[in-house]
Amino acid sequence: MNLFKAKRVKRQGFLSDRPVDGVESCRGCEADCCRGFPSVKLTAEEYSTLERLGAVRLLFLLNGEHYLLIEHGCEFLDQNSCSIYNQRPEICRRFTCREI
Repeated sequence: MNLFKAKRVKRQGFLSDRPVDGVESCRGCEADCCRGFPSVKLTAEEYSTLERLGAVRLLFLLNGEHYLLIEHGCEFLDQNSCSIYNQRPEICRRFTCREI
């Protein structure tokens, strides 16, 4: 019996200076970026948009910062795809990864 059959793909994530829509590497992705962080920082406008879209895991701090909690998976993740892809936050648009 071989316990180490499945080879794990290592990826490195980074933020681009501008949105990186339609990246081919995302097509076969397991949505690690949507599961691998505790939260993403939002602008006030993004917070309002997500609230309008039904987000329940939003966080507004007394210092004026806005967040979407995504620990254990973003609530907008649907079978490894973003269900609000065209309305996702800027930080999500800028995030990309590559195999290392």
